[in-house]
Amino acid sequence: MKISKDDIISILFLFPLYAFLAVMVFIPLLNVVLGSVGISLFGGQSKFSLEGYLKFIDPSEPYLYSLFFTIYISLIATVISVIAGYLFAVYLTIKKPRIWQKISTVMTVPLFVPYVVGAFMWWTLLFPSGYLSYVINGILMSLGIIKSPIPLVNDPHGIGILFGEVWIRFVVAFMMFYGPLQLVSQDLVDAARTLGASTWDIIRKVYIPITKYSIIATSAIILLATMAGVSIPLILGGSWPQFLNVMIYIDVTRLFRFQTAYVSGVFYIISSLVLGYIFFRFTTKRVIIQVR
Repeated sequence: MKISKDDIISILFLFPLYAFLAVMVFIPLLNVVLGSVGISLFGGQSKFSLEGYLKFIDPSEPYLYSLFFTIYISLIATVISVIAGYLFAVYLTIKKPRIWQKISTVMTVPLFVPYVVGAFMWWTLLFPSGYLSYVINGILMSLGIIKSPIPLVNDPHGIGILFGEVWIRFVVAFMMFYGPLQLVSQDLVDAARTLGASTWDIIRKVYIPITKYSIIATSAIILLATMAGVSIPLILGGSWPQFLNVMIYIDVTRLFRFQTAYVSGVFYIISSLVLGYIFFRFTTKRVIIQVR
């Protein structure tokens, strides 16, 4: 096969990109996969072993339960963030309140606050002596839902993690929904109202069908970001169960169980591949339809 001059120019032009992807993406991922079976990519002792995988799936070990807990809490945080962010974006699209220009700056605050700072902020609000803890527990006790105060932070149910994650992810979801919603033709909305559609009918039959690919892509991004975060579950989570990424942190920095940490990393890579497929599969399809 003869290589033309244009092919050589293209290869030279894209070589820095390929080199960057190899060094920053593919080699680290390969190192994680090989490390999970006891093979060292950068020297050191190498011995093929599936001990890490056997320990991970062992019900007596904490890793499998940590994986389920991570997925469970991340899914709840994603659903809350996506629904709240979408409804708020729809509200601003329909009502267009003047106050939006004043609160738009405040809306971006969580995007620029480090996760550690945000997590500690919620910890001070939700720990047993925090005023939000007093308010929430007081309301629940007055309604007869609970008989005694429940822990809202460092709790085994992940309530504190949900507060911290939703606070950040809600803004991300809103920002990702607001732009596509502005592209929906106002003529469709006016036509629906002329035919007697209510606001909820317009949301269900106009906005959601048109922006469904944006909803899917945003959900995948937020779910992956929530599962991959360390600061919020480390500070707001309980001593048990832990997020899987916190287990990786403990294995590497305290217990020096590197192979087990690599195995946990493999499960995160699989999650990334699945969610990445969902993201590109549906968003790319939407772009092709729009171009046509």
